Amino acid sequence: MRKERIKIKGQRALYHVMSRTVNGEIFFSDEEKEAMRRMLFKVAGFCGVKILTYCLMGNHFHVLVEVPDGSGIKLDDAELLRRYRMLHGEDGVLRKSERARKYAPNTPEQVERTLKGGGEEAEKMRASLRARMHDLSAFVKIYKQQVSIWYNANHDRFGPLWSDRFKSVLVQGSGTALLVMAAYIDLNPVRAGLVEDPRDYAFSGYGEGEREGEPRARLVDILRGLRGNEWGKEVLREYRMLLLGQAGGDGAKEEIAEILTKRRLNEEASASGGWRLWRALCEGMVIGSRQFVEPFQELLANRSGESPPDLYKGLVAGKKRFRR
Repeated sequence: MRKERIKIKGQRALYHVMSRTVNGEIFFSDEEKEAMRRMLFKVAGFCGVKILTYCLMGNHFHVLVEVPDGSGIKLDDAELLRRYRMLHGEDGVLRKSERARKYAPNTPEQVERTLKGGGEEAEKMRASLRARMHDLSAFVKIYKQQVSIWYNANHDRFGPLWSDRFKSVLVQGSGTALLVMAAYIDLNPVRAGLVEDPRDYAFSGYGEGEREGEPRARLVDILRGLRGNEWGKEVLREYRMLLLGQAGGDGAKEEIAEILTKRRLNEEASASGGWRLWRALCEGMVIGSRQFVEPFQELLANRSGESPPDLYKGLVAGKKRFRR
């Protein structure tokens, strides 16, 4: 039976999202990853969500996404049309197939005419567009559809591209949990053996920021996990040291860095609880401080089959100093 996804309503929420291709097959070349990167930000712009960091791999992707509380956001027709143009303004390739036309049946010009025409059709159009915004599931669904349609059209391919429904972990929006989740995502290509330095991988949030010579504004939210509201070049250096496994003498960060930079986290299962950290980061449902996780205790116990305090209350199982 499909389990209901844990999502927060009525307030800002952060999630780690991961999805894998059918049978884990490696479909995506560097050229295709670059196209996927552009699609990712187009879909995020349409849905009104914020990408904090991401990593696009040959057979899967990771995204750390911030979803706002959409209940207080009013979108007029001009904004709805702007977002629709962002998503479908240049999708000639996406419209080549019947499946593509099914998921994007209207051109921006048709949407504009419908909205201007008023009446019942205009109201249906507005409701349809708004329903796909400020929601995690809608964001991931649209992104995976866009990639599938584009990839199949370019490779004369039929059938599903993705293996199953995506996985998501609710992440505390500040502090150590957010920092560790971001670092885990940024280090994916290092653990996979694709690069030695995460700045050399172009299809990740960290690599993108390094390539542009300065961090994107979205890194601010992540780096607050190091120094609160104080951040700058020194904090950037600290984050980089964490990614490189050189945490500068801070015992907690040193051990986090050591575990995160392992190419296979589950190699550390018996010694440092690394497998359990990997499980919490990728296959858990909530990660954060005890106070943040507490409201979900009963739900987590029913789903995981393990005691939530053992699996979720610490970033590294059994390590008290990592708890906040």
